[in-house]
Amino acid sequence: MRDLTRYRRIALYAALFLAVTLLCLDRTAAYLHRPGPDARAVVIYTTAWCPFCKKLRAHLDAHHVAYTDYDVEKSFNGGMGFWALRGRGVPVSVVGPAIIYGFDVGKIDKALTSLGYEIGTPPRVEPLAPEAAEAGGASRL
Repeated sequence: MRDLTRYRRIALYAALFLAVTLLCLDRTAAYLHRPGPDARAVVIYTTAWCPFCKKLRAHLDAHHVAYTDYDVEKSFNGGMGFWALRGRGVPVSVVGPAIIYGFDVGKIDKALTSLGYEIGTPPRVEPLAPEAAEAGGASRL
């Protein structure tokens, strides 16, 4: 009977140690990866095989947005960040203080606009000067 009590005590301490370790990991990950109210960075949590992750990278590259990309399957930081953000699927985007789950272009563009990026603005093309248009030249104003 005495051995059974001893094994129960060991199991209880092991469970307590595991619970405290997981709590410390969770709080550390939350501190490192959850954005603050004045955050300015763009961070994405993706995988290599996800088609929506590829679309997200292409969208950010097309608008010349600097971002940090964590692969949640290959990177410890990526896995911890994904866990801290309570991600259930990829991609997860952190745009400034906003956390966006999935590839929602409207929410992503709105968050990027609030950070000062010009999204959805067509490139400005200057019209040809009248004398250049008549001469067939390519000079711009």
